[in-house]
Amino acid sequence: MNKKNKLSKIIKIFSIFMLIIGLVLPLITYANNSTTQTYTLSTENEWIRTQDAYLVSGILFQSYDLNKPEDICIRNDKLYIADTGNSRIVIYDRSNGAIKTIGQGILKSPTGVFVNEKEDIYVADYGLEKVFIFDKNGIKINEFKRPESILFGKYNSFKPRKVASDKRGNIYIVSEGSFDGIIQLNRTGEFLGYFGANKVAISFIQVLQDLFFTEQQKSQLFYRIPRPYYNITIDKKGLIYTITQQEKGNSVKKHNTLGNNILYLSKSNEMADEENFVDIDVGRYGQIYTITETGLIYEYDENGSLLFSFGGRAIATERNGLITVASGIAVDENDNVFVLDKERGIVHVYYPTQYANLIHSALSLFLQGKYKESKKLWEEVLRLNSVSKVAHNGLGKAYFQEGNYELAAFHFKIAGNRKEYSEAYWELRNNFLQRNMLVIVLVLICLYLLIKIYKILLFKGVIKRKFVLRERLKKAKVIDDLLYLKNLIKHPIDSFYYIKKGEKTSIISASIIYILFIIVFALDYAFRGFIFSSDIKQKTPSYILILTTLPLTLWVFSNYLVSSINDGEGKLKHIYISTAYSLAPYILFQPFVVLLTYVLTINEQFIINFSSQIFVVWSGIIMFIATKEIHDYNIRNTIKTILLSLFWIVVIVITGSIIYMLWDQVIGFVYSIFKEVIYRVY
Repeated sequence: MNKKNKLSKIIKIFSIFMLIIGLVLPLITYANNSTTQTYTLSTENEWIRTQDAYLVSGILFQSYDLNKPEDICIRNDKLYIADTGNSRIVIYDRSNGAIKTIGQGILKSPTGVFVNEKEDIYVADYGLEKVFIFDKNGIKINEFKRPESILFGKYNSFKPRKVASDKRGNIYIVSEGSFDGIIQLNRTGEFLGYFGANKVAISFIQVLQDLFFTEQQKSQLFYRIPRPYYNITIDKKGLIYTITQQEKGNSVKKHNTLGNNILYLSKSNEMADEENFVDIDVGRYGQIYTITETGLIYEYDENGSLLFSFGGRAIATERNGLITVASGIAVDENDNVFVLDKERGIVHVYYPTQYANLIHSALSLFLQGKYKESKKLWEEVLRLNSVSKVAHNGLGKAYFQEGNYELAAFHFKIAGNRKEYSEAYWELRNNFLQRNMLVIVLVLICLYLLIKIYKILLFKGVIKRKFVLRERLKKAKVIDDLLYLKNLIKHPIDSFYYIKKGEKTSIISASIIYILFIIVFALDYAFRGFIFSSDIKQKTPSYILILTTLPLTLWVFSNYLVSSINDGEGKLKHIYISTAYSLAPYILFQPFVVLLTYVLTINEQFIINFSSQIFVVWSGIIMFIATKEIHDYNIRNTIKTILLSLFWIVVIVITGSIIYMLWDQVIGFVYSIFKEVIYRVY
């Protein structure tokens, strides 16, 4: 009996154990497949967690000896890996699992590999400073060393790191230290020139150096050179894609035939990218895949809008799908992603989920011109993720192609896509004008006739003007001083003469004008129409207040100090008032520019920019006249005073920053001592 009870207990325990294993094992399997989390950008341009776009399907070359591999390429279901440490190219046939190698005894340090449609294999060998071409059987066809052309440059280095080739057989080489762009050779190795050099970013300090330094001083500075490209690939259409490190917001480029970047969105809608991308590839629908050295994978659509971000770095433990040090990425015709882990010598494989396939299908239908079908898929994506930026973008494009510009503009605005919104708005505005042009013209004619009739009746004495309100306003000193802005616009020199004599204006009216300036600046800075607004998040009242009052305060104070030393006649009161009234053009006319931002489109942006610049320059000219008249200077002394005032503003800002940093350290030091005392006492 005891034996039977023991046996039944053992059976029950075993059954419970197997049940637990049955429940937990699928969870463990799912966890292994979900080591990476997927993120995307919301409609508020913030990172959000979304449904898994890719899951880990396996690891390749786990039992194969890859040594510090640097690059990976896929063509016709074959993986090509630049096995740098072993001086060879490894070819893996996914259809049958066969592995073969080529280049032994020829290659030294292959760091880049590319395969064209004929399956010719292009290899960039950094160690030998050559580019090799092999056929699909591994037989060497050709090799190219440093071009001997005079156009290449006598001192330019030739250290190939990455390579690609187009349908015509032209070869594009990313060479270490090549700041002039991508080296371009024809099929015979003749140097054709440099392709698509990066632009040099010039800082404010460098602008000042160009203005004030002599040629001898400039020659002693470091030579300004553009950043070199880091990696390259070519899509089926022959478009070239490149990676440039340390260029946030502009690290990924899609080049046209002239080498210009056609992927750049706008300053207010820059690409979501990283500064340490190491490789790039293109999917079947034009999607752009990039990867950072830390294993973070970004997928964009063909226009550079982010679809997903997934992957990551293996820090504590080695897990499938988490990368130690990434060096390459490749994508096959089924959107499977292959990531080369340089440190571990393996390839991580990711497969797309139903959610990713849904978005890819929507992209595919749109590219085929099937806008109605793609619209249904984008609506399904929005059902799964209501704040998906890419879904709203896709839906907006579908509605736009259908001619439903109102809904297109609605979705583009949610997605923050100003360029596409502008095009939809242009169509809406055009339709409105076509429908109502007759009414608009009639209204304008009626207004013109009414004004003409009023003037005629006024001239003949049929009606009389009533100045009661105007006279009452003029009796109020503050109102009269504020209305003096109009006179200052017309006659600035005479106006500042009366300000200096104290016959016009006051500190109260100047203070009100400063308040008006802050209000107008706030409207211009934070309340422009959507097309011309910015994504700057520092739009709080306190930030705007500091942005307006601090420069003006420093100007008034610095100008008073400098003019006191240089025998200026203006008092602090005069400088305070004249500075306020110098802002008249900006205060009076910039609100109309803000109103125009709700009417115009991106194609008419020059009107907004030109108008704003005119009013700012106009205010600057009046401020120059104010400085001259208030202090009774000649033009030379006026320029000298303004430059010295600006110099003292810079000195005050730098001094204030140093004091703030030192004071912050003092407070931290005192606080640490206080904590130590409290700790020892108690």
